[in-house]
Amino acid sequence: MLPGVVVAAAVPDTVVVRSRAALLIAPEGAVLSHWTAARLWGGLVPDNEWVHVAFMRDVRFRVGGVRTHRFRHRLHITRRHGLPVTSPEQTFCHLARFLGLIDLVILGDSLVRKSRCTPTELTAYAEDWVGQCRDDAVTAARLVRERVDSGPETALRLLMVLAGLPEPEVDIQIVDDDGSVRFRLDLGYRGARIAIEYDGRWHRSPEQRAKDEARREWLSEEEGWTFVVVGADELFTAPAELVARLARVLREHGVEVPSRLSDRWRAHFRVAEVAG
Repeated sequence: MLPGVVVAAAVPDTVVVRSRAALLIAPEGAVLSHWTAARLWGGLVPDNEWVHVAFMRDVRFRVGGVRTHRFRHRLHITRRHGLPVTSPEQTFCHLARFLGLIDLVILGDSLVRKSRCTPTELTAYAEDWVGQCRDDAVTAARLVRERVDSGPETALRLLMVLAGLPEPEVDIQIVDDDGSVRFRLDLGYRGARIAIEYDGRWHRSPEQRAKDEARREWLSEEEGWTFVVVGADELFTAPAELVARLARVLREHGVEVPSRLSDRWRAHFRVAEVAG
């Protein structure tokens, strides 16, 4: 756990338990922040080994497993699991200094998905932010959307946007005559009936995969939808080819695509080197 803190072996090692342990040994006024706050709010962030605590004053506090942050600006403190923690919006802005654009938008999308804030609230907070990396926070906040199910879906949407493709609609709902939702599509263009879906097969059961395939087959045959299914390898190791494929499909279905696409995505996605 942490030096100086004893926890019963039966207690699970969770972010909440580690946070409580850190506050037991931290000086008065410690607030959980950064990656730790993000996880406490249910946000998606890259792995980080530290428990992060923040202070509104200069303190000397060093202990293994805890990272200390000191601020001159006011910390917006609220409670989560009974613990003092920076607000979701301030947590997002604090992490703008450390996360790249894709990971920061993934965090924002996940906070909105958990109903911790809205895109409008997040953008307004970022625009008023007086701390470091305000411009990065604003740029990311303006790209946050509602009803996003996963980090890879965020990454896929951002790849398209940064490449200059028209931004797809998120979480398209196909409803029956009675208004009930029959199917949901990750991303797409309702007018052109193009659905774009991330295929995270590694976390889907055979039953779920079978349902996905049946849903796509029915919508294709009965409703005229075209599906572009994107795998992890394509998204994260061959983004250039994916951008070209998406642009081609959109043009073939009458969606207006710029004649020259942007290279902005290259700063945020890794392009695999070709051997030879």
